[in-house]
Formats: sequence, structure tokens, C-alpha cells
Amino acid sequence: MQRFMLVDDSALAERGFDLARVRRGAAWKGATVLHVPLRRAVVLSSAQIGYMLRLGVGDRIAGVGDGRFVVDSALYARTQAGKVAQVGNGQGLVLEKVLALKPDIVMTFATGGGYDDFDRLQALDIPMMLTSEWQEDSPLAKFEWIKLFGKLFCGRAGELACAVPADLIFEQGKKQYDSLSSAIEAGVSARPRVLVGMSYGGVWYAPGGRSFTAQLIRDAGGRYLWGADTTRELRFSLEEVFAVADSADVWINPGAFASPEEVLEAEPRVKDIRAFRDARVFQNDGVKGAGGGNDFYESAVAWPFELLRNVTGSIHPDYVAGKSADLESQPYKWYRNIFKF
Repeated sequence: MQRFMLVDDSALAERGFDLARVRRGAAWKGATVLHVPLRRAVVLSSAQIGYMLRLGVGDRIAGVGDGRFVVDSALYARTQAGKVAQVGNGQGLVLEKVLALKPDIVMTFATGGGYDDFDRLQALDIPMMLTSEWQEDSPLAKFEWIKLFGKLFCGRAGELACAVPADLIFEQGKKQYDSLSSAIEAGVSARPRVLVGMSYGGVWYAPGGRSFTAQLIRDAGGRYLWGADTTRELRFSLEEVFAVADSADVWINPGAFASPEEVLEAEPRVKDIRAFRDARVFQNDGVKGAGGGNDFYESAVAWPFELLRNVTGSIHPDYVAGKSADLESQPYKWYRNIFKF
């Protein structure tokens, strides 16, 4: 387990504390000391970028894994101009590039697969932090990680302060999300059934009933086909899926496929699924960057209220259309109908 001690040197000085004396406590033993607010960071996941952009501290990103997948136009331009380094990911990570940046921190993630790069990064004499927001099982739980980024990057005052504190961003976003979810609960007369996932090699992969996607569907007024499940991930044979798929009104996240043609090329038999026949299939790639990166993975974690509005519009188009213009003109339209645009 990693332990970190966040030290605000200006706060210590104001209180007359000496860091060398403070660090004598047992709690400091084995901990990584970070002098906050941090000024330079290498961030290796899209979500980490999203949190920093929401806080307005994107200018402190000194390096990313692969700039092609950055969606934010300003940050993408900086990567292409060489102002933000591209250090690689996984086995392609170039340690020399990371060292040359002299970052205050390197932020990465670990899934337990061969793509992980944290073992190699640990060899560097640079603070490294793993984030696991991708393991959270609800949009608000993922969003709450913004508080950590606030602790790391938002100073108390001056040029390194964030325009809006992370805790306030979270509380306001949570209030909006909960309010909309409650309004949906009270305002819809029926919950459309929702199919999720896609077949690869004859195996259908879908999120479990205790997953981020399952909770998002519930909050948006839908009924996930496998919502009673208590796991995070599911696998089915096509026969098992086809036995229940025709009861679904909507299909979201059809793998990595962007069009009906791509879906059918991958698995022709899905043409018989009712949601496909009814042209109610929604993919989360409605906002892309110049290099092809999907903004769902960069920004959705930091804008849960907007995400909920978007998914509600996919599941309950009549409900959204009957509400205020604010619900219809969404700043982020990650989910789109693959049959229409």
C-alpha cells in the first residue's frame, strides 16, 4: 500500500513548524512526501487528464503517454508542438523521457495486466501515484476522485490556487446529479430495458450489476438486463444473450464499434436483436479529438451531471425533449445513436 504525506511549505512556515522536526513522527515512516501544490506532472491515463482540466490546472501537465489520444484541443496542440512530452505507455514507456521532465509526480494506473508500467516507474527516484478511479462502481464515486487532484494541485491562494475549489466542484456536481436522478425517478412512468456490451469471438462481454455502467443506467431511469447481478463483469454465450436480448428497448456500448455496418461485420447475428432492428443503439464516442481520442474516457469522469443528462436522453428521449432547453442543449454529447450520426 502506498502512503503519501502532503506538505504545504507555506502553511508550515505560517505556523512556525519545521518540516525536519515534523517528519520525526512514526506516521511519516515509509511515506512519500509531496510538496503541494504540485507544479509539474506526468499523467498516463485519460481520466487523470480530465480531472486536471476540470480544475483548470491542465497547464501543469508536463507529459502524457500518447498525445494522439488527448481530446482537449489546447492540450492536444501542446503535445503536437512538443510543449508537452509524449513519454509512452506500458512497455513503450521511455523512462529517460520521464526523468528529463523532472516532474513533481508521475500518475499512472494498474490493471494487473502486461500493459502496466508502474513496476518500471518505481525504479525512478520520482514520486509515483496509482489512481484506481476506473474501479469505482458509480459516476459520483468516480467524480469524487477530483478531491484528490484538488489536494495535489490547488494551492490555498495566489497563482497556484484553483478558480473553484475541488470540494465545491464535487458538492455542486453531486447536488445536480442527485437532483436530476430524483427527478427522473419521479418523472418517468416506465423504465426501458437496456442491453449493454458486445460479442467478441462468440463471447458476449458486459458489465456486471455492480458496475459504473449499471448504476448510470439506473440513475438515468433504465432497467439494466443484468441489474440484479452482484459482480463487476459478465461473460455470456451468444445463445444466452439472444434468449433475453429481445426484451431490451435500448442497446448501449456495443463494444468499440461506431456504425451499424461495423457491428454487423463483427457479429452478423445481432441484426435480430430488437434494439438493433429498432435503430436504438447508442455508442459513447460522440466527442472525439483531432487524433481520434474518445472524450468519454477523458471528460465524462469529471462531468457526471452532463453524462447523466446524455444517457437519459438516450434511454428516455421523450422525457428529455419535454423538459427545459437546458436538458436538450447539452455541452457534452458523448452518447450518440449509431444509426443517425
